[in-house]
Parts: sequence; C-alpha cells; structure tokens
Amino acid sequence: MNYKELDCFLREITPSEKWHLENLGKKSEFYKNVDKVNIDGSLVYLFDFGIRLKKENITINKDSRFTYLPDHVHTDMEMNYIYSGSCNYVVDGKTVVLNKGDICLLDTNVIHSASTINKDDIVINISMTKSFFNTSFLSRLSNQGIITSFLINALIEDQSHNKYIIFRSNDNYKIDIIMKNLLCEYFDRDICYNEVLDSYMIILFSELVRIFNSNSQEQDSMDFNKSNNVITMLHYIENNYSNCTLKSMADNFGYNPNYLGSLLKSKTGKTFSELKLEHQMKQASMFITNSEMPIYEVASSVGFSNLGFFYKKFKDIFKVTPQEYRDFYLMKHMNQIKAY
Repeated sequence: MNYKELDCFLREITPSEKWHLENLGKKSEFYKNVDKVNIDGSLVYLFDFGIRLKKENITINKDSRFTYLPDHVHTDMEMNYIYSGSCNYVVDGKTVVLNKGDICLLDTNVIHSASTINKDDIVINISMTKSFFNTSFLSRLSNQGIITSFLINALIEDQSHNKYIIFRSNDNYKIDIIMKNLLCEYFDRDICYNEVLDSYMIILFSELVRIFNSNSQEQDSMDFNKSNNVITMLHYIENNYSNCTLKSMADNFGYNPNYLGSLLKSKTGKTFSELKLEHQMKQASMFITNSEMPIYEVASSVGFSNLGFFYKKFKDIFKVTPQEYRDFYLMKHMNQIKAY
C-alpha cells in the first residue's frame, strides 16, 4: 500500500458510515452492547479492545464519520491522530480542538467525547495496552534523560492518575510520514509486520518527546500545572549535573531550597538528589560503553570526587561494577558483529 492507496482507503465510505448517513442524528445499535462504568460519579461508556490487543501490540481504527462519540473511556491507552480535517473534543470537561497533524494521547480513565465529524475529517484511533510500554521500547525512550523519563513516567507508569497530553505538530512533516508508514503497514500487512509496527511506534514516540520538549510552552497538558517550570528545572539538572546543588539550583530559579525540593518531589516523584544521581549514572554508562576513558576519569567527569562512592552508586543501580558493565557491553557488541 502506498500513500495514495492509503488515502483512498481512509476516505472510502464504510458500512458504519453509510448507516449514519442514512440515519443522521441516531445512535448506533453498537452502543446497546457496550458496558458503562462509573468514573468520578459519571456513568460513561467503556470501550474495550482487549480481545484484539491480546493478538497484537496495538490496534488501529478509523473513527466513523457523520456521527458523534458520547462520553466514554477506554480500558487501554489511546492515541487520536487527525489525518485530515479537524475534530472537536471535550476531554475531562475541557473543550479541545484538534487539527490536521495533531495528536492526543490519553490514559485509561480520561472521560472524553467528540462532536460529529464530517466527510473530510479523518480521525485515526490507536489503542495500546499499558503492558506494551513495559517492553524494551519504553526502556529505550526513558533511558534518554530525566526529561524524557519524566514525560513518559508521568503519563504511563503511574496507574492511579487520569491524564492526557496534546501534541500540536504544527505541520511537522516527520509525524505525517511516520503516521502514514505506520498506517500503510497496519492496513496492508506483510511478514514481520509486528516488528515493523513496534519500530514505527518507537520512532513516533521519540518524535513526540522532541515536540513536547521543544514546544512545552505551547502544549495543552493533562494536569501538569506549572509543568513547563518543572521541565525547565530538569533541563538545568541535565546541563549542570556534575556540579549543581539544590541550593545553587534554587538560587538560579529564585526559590527557597526546601520549596524547590518539595516541588520537584511532588511533580516527578523523585528528590533532587535522586534526579541528579539518575542523570549522572546515565552519563557514566554512556562514557563507559562509548569510550575508552578510565573508570576514575568517568567518575570525575560526572561529578564524583570519591571513586569508592561512585562504584557503590553505580553497582546499586546497574547491579554490576563499572568494569563489568563495560566488559558485558563489549562482549555483546562483539557477538553482534560475529552474527553478521
């Protein structure tokens, strides 16, 4: 399937859409078989793609046009992508307009509805189980830095919240290409399609993290009150991890150190020391695996004057010594070369 064929496929009138065109304003018989659930005192529909998600990591649908979606929640993570046109949503009581290229990522307990979408409004719905985010692909994302970890963990790892993020693509051509490739692969499957879909999802989420980081001031976001401030603070730690202290950081942002420490803990779930150590260890692991720098130089480069303390913290996190970590990486790399 090429892009032109994909476009024709998505714009074709489906049996469901034909029914809605012939029964304008009527609710589909589909809803008679959909369970309802009480969310914070509101009785809403519960959409469950569990059967399909047992067979594959993600499931993709085109939302039916010429009808509306009543208040509902999903049993799994949901992503809405506006392929063309626009769509008006009410998400957790807030009116949100998504235009072509925009993406809304929703957690399981977010109540939302959508107004009637018209002929040129093509909305793609992608459902993903939370267990999907426990795969190596989540690890590959969250290991990139404390900001990425914060964004991913805030939405995915806390099972108790109900959050959503809206990504304004602003005609980002990369998102357009990634999504089209993902959809072509899903609707026209070939050998190894699951592995290809997973790879496209890694690329997609990596690009979304980039968008969130670079345009955080413009993002509509879940319950991230003052989250832009927090992301700026995490940037500060990433840029000054080798020598910053809670006091120096508080002075930089004009806060009392105790207040700043409490703010970081409440927003990230980690103390300043934990955030700093996390980035120090990630940088140390990068130096160890991608250079021949002696271990004592690695320790000094990431801000440790006490080599013994560095060894202890490294082993606490990675369960092996720095040298064992380097040896394991080299062995794995050599085995990969031999495999070719």
